[in-house]
Amino acid sequence: MIKYKILIITSILLLFAWTLSADTVQHKILTVDIDGPITPAQEELLGDALAKASDEGFINLIVRLDTPGGLAESMRNMVKLILNADVPVTVWVAPDGARAASAGVFLVAAADLAVMSPQSTIGSASPVDISGKDAQDTMAQKIVNDLLSLITSVARERGRNIEWYEAAVLESANLDAQDALQSRVIDIIAGSQEDLLNQMGKRGLVIHGQEINFEAGDIEIVIFEPGLKYKILSWLLHPQIAYLLFLAGMAGLFFEFSNPGAIFPGVVGGFCLVLGLYSLSVLPTNVTGILLLILGFIFVLIEINVPTFGLLTTAALISFFFGSLFLFDSGYPYFQLPAMTIIPIITILTLVLVLLAYLIGKSQMSPTTDESGITNDTVRVLDWEGTRGKVKVRGEIWNARSSAPVSLEPEQEVPVDRVEGMTIYIKT
Repeated sequence: MIKYKILIITSILLLFAWTLSADTVQHKILTVDIDGPITPAQEELLGDALAKASDEGFINLIVRLDTPGGLAESMRNMVKLILNADVPVTVWVAPDGARAASAGVFLVAAADLAVMSPQSTIGSASPVDISGKDAQDTMAQKIVNDLLSLITSVARERGRNIEWYEAAVLESANLDAQDALQSRVIDIIAGSQEDLLNQMGKRGLVIHGQEINFEAGDIEIVIFEPGLKYKILSWLLHPQIAYLLFLAGMAGLFFEFSNPGAIFPGVVGGFCLVLGLYSLSVLPTNVTGILLLILGFIFVLIEINVPTFGLLTTAALISFFFGSLFLFDSGYPYFQLPAMTIIPIITILTLVLVLLAYLIGKSQMSPTTDESGITNDTVRVLDWEGTRGKVKVRGEIWNARSSAPVSLEPEQEVPVDRVEGMTIYIKT
């Protein structure tokens, strides 16, 4: 009998414990970090995080934001993602010292819950032109009006201070966390993740029309790990990577054109050039910068075939330098190339071009007189008229003649008959 009583009491205690654990429901919240300029990579990251939060039953997505701004199209797409999300989205400007500038202001305005850490800032959402100044012309005014209508509608939907958000676009207004809270620009200030969860739990989250309250201890925090696509996009859309890929692509094609048949430089160069052009097409690039970089390679290519004793090499270096400076629009300072990136690359190009010009000059001004084996070669015609012209063999440019007038086209290969002194006679 005692055994049965013990068994019954044990069963009751287990049932009671199970009931208590069932009442303490463990909710899951997903967190994702968006750090740096807003580009299609960040758009991809937010979309993937929202999809995971929706598919796996998370009650909230916390976006920890620190951005200087970014591309308007990517920002607009991210705002749409937040507004149409199946789960509430919290945008938290953190950690201390973080900022939500320019495009970041729109993301904060769109959030279901807008939060800032104590020492963070928000503001400066005015669009700029390529000179870095406030845009004033008709097209720019259309852009301003478009952004203004977007942020006004979003702020009204979320019940926030419409006047300040308008000032952020029109006057580049800025606020720190305390002023932002007092001005109803944000909803709460949180200095830590636990603080954020406690305040969020007391306010409650509305999921599919049902309000959920919780304690910080009831929440399981899951950190979103970006996928391979985001990592590749983030790498490609870094300004320095885009710059280096473009230069590597142009250099590969340059070596292929100057030494036809090498194959490998052309293949690698073409691949890098395609990736570089994709990156530059997404980033706020300046056409002038791209054209100057291309012009620099053209100058070097001409220098190889028509020596100008370093004149075109100097012009190429100047073109490379200013092309690098002008490559990205000055209105986006966070996309600008630092001097510590430009100077080493220009220095390396200088050394390579000086060496190349020296070797070319030496081969053209001091051609070899060693005739052994040259009569077994074919030569490539550079130009030809009647019985005379210039040909290239073994990387050297020679004067050439024929015993009778012939019609030869540039790049045509012809066999060698004999060599007399510094003149090659071709077979006709």
